[in-house]
Amino acid sequence: MKKLLDYLAIHAAPRLAYWIIRFISITMRKTYVNFEAYRAMLERGEKIILAFWHGRLLMMPYSYPGKGITILVSQSKDGELISRTVKNFGIESVRGSSTRGWISGVKGLLRSVQAGRDVAITPDGPKGPKEKAQMGAVQIARTTGLPIIPVSFNASKKKTFRSWDSFILPYPFSKGVFICGEPILVDAKSGPEEMEASRVKLEETLNKLTREADGYFA
Repeated sequence: MKKLLDYLAIHAAPRLAYWIIRFISITMRKTYVNFEAYRAMLERGEKIILAFWHGRLLMMPYSYPGKGITILVSQSKDGELISRTVKNFGIESVRGSSTRGWISGVKGLLRSVQAGRDVAITPDGPKGPKEKAQMGAVQIARTTGLPIIPVSFNASKKKTFRSWDSFILPYPFSKGVFICGEPILVDAKSGPEEMEASRVKLEETLNKLTREADGYFA
């Protein structure tokens, strides 16, 4: 029985999750705030690092209007479910996190950049603390020279889970808002102090965007 449940969790759940997300999106009236410059960058063929909090992950496939993106996900079972789910959206994934397999994850992202793909990171993933940025996105930005594009999301009607990341599940027929921040650039010559300043800037920007998104339907 356990093997059957594990099989269903790994193979059936991601497909079901995909169709649930699709249904939510189809019935959702979506608004995009400050996306003009971000879209223009992608239209010019410029590559980016998309960054968003783990708790806002569900609808993020609809925040990316580009041609190909790879997301970093953990090596846990939850990471496997996320990886299989986003594959249905045409999103590739590499495995690794700050707690397990970070080096392999970074190498996978760098290979994706070299192949001409954008990359996505949840700076507070995979286990938090909630909405506290780790250094990963900043390190990738320094290595690649790519700008970090911070984005947040909220829905007018949703279920907020009591998970470490306060994961939100929008209800069908709700309104959704995606809010984009200004690109964050990290100089290739940045030392520890500059890197920490960039990390703090990313964290503060994402939290500001999240507050704006949370208050959008107030």
